[in-house]
Amino acid sequence: MSFHWSELLVVVIGGLILFFGLALLMLRRRNEVLQQFLTPEDPHLEEDFFRVRQSPEETLPEDVETAEEERMAEAPEKKVIQWGTVNEG
Repeated sequence: MSFHWSELLVVVIGGLILFFGLALLMLRRRNEVLQQFLTPEDPHLEEDFFRVRQSPEETLPEDVETAEEERMAEAPEKKVIQWGTVNEG
């Protein structure tokens, strides 16, 4: 029995082809499993998540504004001091 470099080369190349083939199959299966796991059950989930919401200023109830107006109407003699203003009286 004699040793030939060509036989060793065939065995090494065959092993590499087998290894990379199995690695590609494993990655393909992993991709399918992740895609199945990460796909939502509800088809409209993405649309609901990225739906544009109204700004908080638009959603304020009207009774808050009327309560503020009533409070101002009840105490007209008091001056409202806001940040950055000076009460001169």
